[in-house]
Amino acid sequence: MKTTSKYSMKKYRCTSCGHESMIGTNHYGQIYPRCKNCGWKHPLDVGQVHVCLEKVPKGMGVPEPWKRIRLGDVVEVA
Repeated sequence: MKTTSKYSMKKYRCTSCGHESMIGTNHYGQIYPRCKNCGWKHPLDVGQVHVCLEKVPKGMGVPEPWKRIRLGDVVEVA
């Protein structure tokens, strides 16, 4: 099933703080930008998880969420 479409502005919600904003993407899945509302509280995080609030068009799928790992998950940190 197709998971990408034409680039457009969609409403997204930060799962950390609930802040909603319009963000341009080419899909309806999760995105991972720094939240404009709470990102400063998490300076070591690359970004926060945002979920799309728009209805997925008929015949379209949603990409799988990214697996978030830390350096210690990949190599041993001494």
